[in-house]
Amino acid sequence: MKCGSRTTRMCKKKRSWSKAGQASQTAAKPGLTRNKVMLCVWWDWKGIIHYELLSPGRTIDSELYCVQLMRLKQKVERKRPELINRRGVVFHHDNARPHTSLATQQKLREFGWEVLMHPPYSPDLAPSDFHLFRSL
Repeated sequence: MKCGSRTTRMCKKKRSWSKAGQASQTAAKPGLTRNKVMLCVWWDWKGIIHYELLSPGRTIDSELYCVQLMRLKQKVERKRPELINRRGVVFHHDNARPHTSLATQQKLREFGWEVLMHPPYSPDLAPSDFHLFRSL
């Protein structure tokens, strides 16, 4: 019996712990979900500013990310005009390739937004928590 291109043995997972010498119970793995959708969310201390659902199978590249940033800028101008008129927007994102591309950096400079550097990943660091309270 086959499960996709794999044999049945590889398509089962252990269901319970068993004692030495006893066979464990097995159950078939659930099928993979093909209709995953990516949700992109931008927020600040007041709540969600903008969100977008990407179509199934779509991945974010720098071109799409720059388009999303344009839409985000429009929402910030409409929902948070005090940010535009005062010190400006302080923007924080991770080190994903679309976020660090030359096109993205150029777009953020064009907006005049300050970009906070994202430290290397570490279980001890939570940069989003740290940067929420800059005055401390």
